[in-house]
Amino acid sequence: MTEVTSHTVSTHFVQGMLAFMRAQRGDYAVAASLASAGIPQSLLAQPDARITRRQYVALYRSVAALLDDEMLGLWSRPIRGGTLKYLMLSLLDTPTVMVALNRFVRFWNLLLDDYRLHMVRRNEAVRLALIARAPGATANPLGHGLMMKLIHGVASWLLGREIGVHRVAFCFARPRYVQDYVFLFPGGVGFQARETSIYLDERDCAAAFKREKHQLWGFLKRAPEDWTFAAVNRTSLSAKARAFLEPRIDEAVTIRDLADALHSSVRNLTRKFAEEGTGFQTVKDDLRRDIAVHRLTHSNVAVAALALDLGFSNSAVFCRAFRQWTGSSPTAYRKGARDSE
Repeated sequence: MTEVTSHTVSTHFVQGMLAFMRAQRGDYAVAASLASAGIPQSLLAQPDARITRRQYVALYRSVAALLDDEMLGLWSRPIRGGTLKYLMLSLLDTPTVMVALNRFVRFWNLLLDDYRLHMVRRNEAVRLALIARAPGATANPLGHGLMMKLIHGVASWLLGREIGVHRVAFCFARPRYVQDYVFLFPGGVGFQARETSIYLDERDCAAAFKREKHQLWGFLKRAPEDWTFAAVNRTSLSAKARAFLEPRIDEAVTIRDLADALHSSVRNLTRKFAEEGTGFQTVKDDLRRDIAVHRLTHSNVAVAALALDLGFSNSAVFCRAFRQWTGSSPTAYRKGARDSE
């Protein structure tokens, strides 16, 4: 789906990926990783800046390689290169996703000192939770998010389709960039829970699967792309709105048009958008921003042409909007991306 490719990610995730490396290796290593991923350092000073999916994956790989830690220094001990490979190999001969998840839990509990994974069946769902081994443990939001993504991504890959998610809950406060969580996690997303947990559909977990070693190599080669982005939320109203808007982004589409397409009412959609912490115009602006960032970073399209493609009356209006979204002009944003290459 084009919508998944064009979706961008907050630089708050970049800060999280770089935090341990900056403390251990210094600013030179940080600059090298950013440059290898084509991310200008200037973006880190802009709270609303975004990076593309391609940049996210490249940065993750660079930091993991430099640290020899597949979880980027986010846990109490390094997760050395090759850990995911041997974890996945240990799952291939299990008869069902449920058995594979049980082995997944036991595997991680051999590695983590600060948290342990716990799995239980509850109300037609299978709950996997991160439990602090000692009181007062400080949750790392990126680390907890990546573990929940890995659980869902691995289970979905084993089954060969997206496994059902009832909801995901995080033990930290609702972040400013909450829409990234809504996009990345199927099912409802909540915060300030007692424990970080994911609730998978029990019927999917009981399903048998068949995967071969030769199929695993592609999954590992593309990591973390498949388990981070392959299984994303396409059921939220925000996701449905983006899918409806993207092929019509140059048109004057209104919430009434979306309501007609979804066989709903404007009032009902407005309420559902509010429940997701957003609104129709915000979703439309976020989509425009994401397409603009992606095309400015990965193509040579002229700013004036991009403005028209996104439905703006002229480039000046687009430039003002882009500066509001990212804190930078389109030209400066592109130059920063080019200078970092």
